[in-house]
Amino acid sequence: MSITAILNVYKRPYTLIEQLTAVQNQSVPPTKIIIWKNFAEGIEIPSIPPELMKNVTTIQSSENYGVWARFTPGLLVNTEYICVFDDDTIPQRKWFENCLNTQKTHPGLLGAIGICFREGNKYENLCRFGWDGPCDTPMEVDIVGHAWFFRQEWLGLLWQFRPNYDIMLKAGEDISFSYMLQKNGIKTYVPPHPKDNIEMYGSHPRKAWQYGTDSAAISMDFSSEKVFDSILRNTIDNLGFETIANRTAKEERKKNQKNV
Repeated sequence: MSITAILNVYKRPYTLIEQLTAVQNQSVPPTKIIIWKNFAEGIEIPSIPPELMKNVTTIQSSENYGVWARFTPGLLVNTEYICVFDDDTIPQRKWFENCLNTQKTHPGLLGAIGICFREGNKYENLCRFGWDGPCDTPMEVDIVGHAWFFRQEWLGLLWQFRPNYDIMLKAGEDISFSYMLQKNGIKTYVPPHPKDNIEMYGSHPRKAWQYGTDSAAISMDFSSEKVFDSILRNTIDNLGFETIANRTAKEERKKNQKNV
């Protein structure tokens, strides 16, 4: 099984060496690694030790293309699978192995953290699975993040979606990817994250909290919550994205109507 890993460098250059080391040391190593350097004022790619540069390609942009650009290099590779990483995500040694095993039984978009929304269309009171919510078996979720593992051929489905970058430059790629795959009959899952086997995790919990809440975190910006909420509402109300809670509620209503 061939895998391309895509690492995003934005405002956390200090995590790159640790992340690159973790990716290179996977029990199922990647065939290719692409470092996408998104533009941020005053931020440069740190010096990388030669031993970590095996099968590594670097692409640098002179403009900030937000959260979307790191998915574009995957269109240029021939590997069977792709894994795109946030820069606050340090995968554990058996993450790729875990994803490949999960694809055998639950083929779909996989992630290091999964979110299930409550009934309705609001981005609140979330249920999380993955590094922040251990699970012994694959869990179907509404969206995933921090690391996206998927078949390369599915990437074209994401780009059938046309984001409004005035609103969605820094948000919405996670919702949009699961939405576009759902339209094509492909579900979203979190692979097993057993409480007693951290080697299978898509991100190290302690470091995920440490890096994910630092000054570079988009989610720590108060205004981002309103943006996430508006994107989710539009995707559900106007585009037809069906969350698990809404699907279950609809099935229950149909069942109750039959029993009347």
